[in-house]
Amino acid sequence: MNWSPIQDVVDWGSVPDWFGAVGSIVSVLFVYVGLRREIRARRSDDLRIRATQARLVSAVAEIRGTSVLRVAVANESDAPVLDVVVLARLVPPDDPDGPPIGLAAAKQVRRIPGRDSHDLFVTVAAEHRLRTVDTVLVDLTFTDHDGNRWHRVGAGQPEPAG
Repeated sequence: MNWSPIQDVVDWGSVPDWFGAVGSIVSVLFVYVGLRREIRARRSDDLRIRATQARLVSAVAEIRGTSVLRVAVANESDAPVLDVVVLARLVPPDDPDGPPIGLAAAKQVRRIPGRDSHDLFVTVAAEHRLRTVDTVLVDLTFTDHDGNRWHRVGAGQPEPAG
C-alpha cells in the first residue's frame, strides 16, 4: 500500500541490459590493459635500442697506493662519447649495502673516441686511506653519439640520466 500521491516506480532494466553493461565495461578494461602492456613493451624496446652504445662504455678503478686511483674509461663502440664525468666512490667495508662514500671531486673528459680508452688518475681526499682490499665503485655519466645522456654505476646497466 502506497500512501504517497506520487507513484514510486523504478525501472531497473532487464537482466540482459545488465549483462550488456557489465560486458562493455569489462571489454573497455581489457583494451586499456592491452594498450598499457603494449606501451610498456615499446618503451622497453626503445630504451634497449638507445642503450646499445651506452652498454659498450665502462669504467674500472684500480687502487695505486693509499691515495691514488687509476680509472680506465673504455669506449668499445664505434662512435665517440662526450662530456664524460667520472666519480670514484668507496664501498664501506663494514657495511657493503650502505651508501658509497665519495673519494674525490668528479673528473671530466670532453671526448673519448670510438674503440679507445682514457686513463684518469684520481687523488683521494686526505681523510681516506685506500687499501688493496677496498671496493671502489665508479659512477660514470656521459653523452652518447645520438645525444642521449647516460649514467652507469660500476658494472650495472646504463640508465638514462635525468
